[in-house]
Amino acid sequence: MAGPQRTDSINVLMVTRDLDAGGVEEVLHTYAKSMRPPQFHFSIVCNRPGRVYEEISSLPFVRSYCVETSSRTRRFLGILKIVRRVRPDIVHNHVSWYGLVAGTLVGAKRVETIHNTYHWLTRPQKFQYGLYCLLADRIIAVSKGVKDYTLREFPFFRPEKFRVVYNGVTPEAFQHSHPLEEDLRTAPHTDTVPVVGFLGRLTEQKGVEYLLDAAALLQSRGIDHRLVIVGDGDLRDQLEARARSLRLSEVTFAGYQHHIADVLATFDIFVLPSLWEGFPVSLVEAMASGLPVVATRVGGTGEAVLDGITGYLVAPRDVQDLAAKIAKLATDPDLRKRMRLAARQRVREHFSASTMVKKTEDVYNEILPAR
Repeated sequence: MAGPQRTDSINVLMVTRDLDAGGVEEVLHTYAKSMRPPQFHFSIVCNRPGRVYEEISSLPFVRSYCVETSSRTRRFLGILKIVRRVRPDIVHNHVSWYGLVAGTLVGAKRVETIHNTYHWLTRPQKFQYGLYCLLADRIIAVSKGVKDYTLREFPFFRPEKFRVVYNGVTPEAFQHSHPLEEDLRTAPHTDTVPVVGFLGRLTEQKGVEYLLDAAALLQSRGIDHRLVIVGDGDLRDQLEARARSLRLSEVTFAGYQHHIADVLATFDIFVLPSLWEGFPVSLVEAMASGLPVVATRVGGTGEAVLDGITGYLVAPRDVQDLAAKIAKLATDPDLRKRMRLAARQRVREHFSASTMVKKTEDVYNEILPAR
């Protein structure tokens, strides 16, 4: 339950690692655009700048800082210096090892957001992260799945510290976009050849190889479609080689694209075949764009997608079911239309940026003294 509402603004400093491109970065960008004066005074500090850092820095009401050094000691001291300068009411930490410690040292209230299941951490790293999170006054999990996983892995965490705040987007930003016909397609868009799209980092987590295998099944069964893969990453060359070995005739690797809304407007179906997730921003963006989705039931995806209503959920690595669900959507325009309307409505009601900011403010008010 939220505490008493404050009558003055809340001074928030968010601490993170990278601000280039990715789901966490987009969430922070949304916070920066949404937490405006006079309700908030917003600052952010990162270790490595990039595209999102530049966009956040261009906002006139945001103070942005970067402590770029390979030395962990200098990095921490630099962040601590900024925290002392900003004098925040709240230090809100995202994917960084420094925010909670720096906030504790200056007497600020501390919030940690857990963005994923972090199952790749080693046992010593999990122990270290667990001790670190003990400094938090509140812990935000981006989905119930992330919360449940974290409490299983860290049984000494106090459940009453946790709050679930779903990642949010601005729905209006995805409803007046224009398809990028020439950039992403191998041929012009037609109603009879649906475009199946993926948007994200080309890494092991995203499971794109299983999407390629599913596309090969669709091709062998004579189901018309075009596959467009948007994004870049360590596995791009390997995935392109796999597409060639599968003799996929209608696949485009479009690389990184800046205008996400226009990219999504190019698709007819969105597929996210991830092996693990927290609460994927790309999935919510796709639903806001009115795309029916096929996603793996991992992390918080089952909390976003209503199976059979806004899209379909499949088990990770299940190529047969993945292909079957894509085929169902590819061959039924009326089904896609019904799901398109339901997907947009679900985002407006549950996963908007305003809802995310309001629930986050409620968390802040729980731990801040009333003024």
